[in-house]
Amino acid sequence: GHAERLKKREDVNHWKARHVDLSDLFHRPERDHDIRHTGTQDHGLEHALDNRLLELAAPALERKEKVQIDLPIVNTNRTVGTILGSEVSIKYGLEGLPEDTIELNFTGSAGQSLGAWLPRGIKITVEGDANDYTGKGLSGGKVIVRAPKVSKFDPFESIIAGNVLLYGATAGEAYFQGQVGERFCVRNSG
Repeated sequence: GHAERLKKREDVNHWKARHVDLSDLFHRPERDHDIRHTGTQDHGLEHALDNRLLELAAPALERKEKVQIDLPIVNTNRTVGTILGSEVSIKYGLEGLPEDTIELNFTGSAGQSLGAWLPRGIKITVEGDANDYTGKGLSGGKVIVRAPKVSKFDPFESIIAGNVLLYGATAGEAYFQGQVGERFCVRNSG
């Protein structure tokens, strides 16, 4: 291979280069592995909760009519609101929709990246808790995570959301009724 050719070259006289062994770097395992893009990934987007949200939010997307959607959420529902937000951005640009045109009210535990890149006009409320990266890249929307009304614990003494919340957010509002994990608002620029 390349490493062997490099070792055999007569013109490698530099005192540093003379002792460089790249054989481990250029080693190719015996097994046959793809070393370039040979297929596509299936992210299972057809199962995303956002597909249901797109159906339910159609009056808002088509005619800017206010809609309120109440649904359960579980921690395997990741990036909830992102596909819906993308549709808002495609149709209405940076301005988005009027404030709170689409109100999403969830009960349960939201998975990672709830409300990622959420544009203006969408408000997400979770009565329960949320995972890491909630509000990542928030772009004008609203994210609210609060303890269930029936809770017997003090929400301000408990963890309500995970790490790296509002990573890179540029606009919008976020409210967390309780403690959150580390790296809160890192790379936040708005």
